[in-house]
Amino acid sequence: MFAHIRSFKFAAVLAAVTLFSSAGVASAAAPCGSHDAVAKSLTTKFKEARRIMGVVNARAVMEIFMSPQGTWTVVVTDTRGVACIIATGQDWQEVPIEMAGLES
Repeated sequence: MFAHIRSFKFAAVLAAVTLFSSAGVASAAAPCGSHDAVAKSLTTKFKEARRIMGVVNARAVMEIFMSPQGTWTVVVTDTRGVACIIATGQDWQEVPIEMAGLES
């Protein structure tokens, strides 16, 4: 079971790193603000809570917020505390390791 969780988290972080490296934290299209303000907005408006987090590099932390209804948001926060939403979506689903092609 722990291998499944670890593999899932690794896949999520890998996906976020890919998004982060191509989109960048300071993208003009990305809505940004203080980490506290962004997190509070996601909790208030969408009932999303932080479920996964990881260090992207020495300058940023990536978090995935999810709601029980399946909405999700990827947030990247830099060392100054500036958080930017870099991706959002709906219908989040956890894929079994066998379907994802990952080994435990």
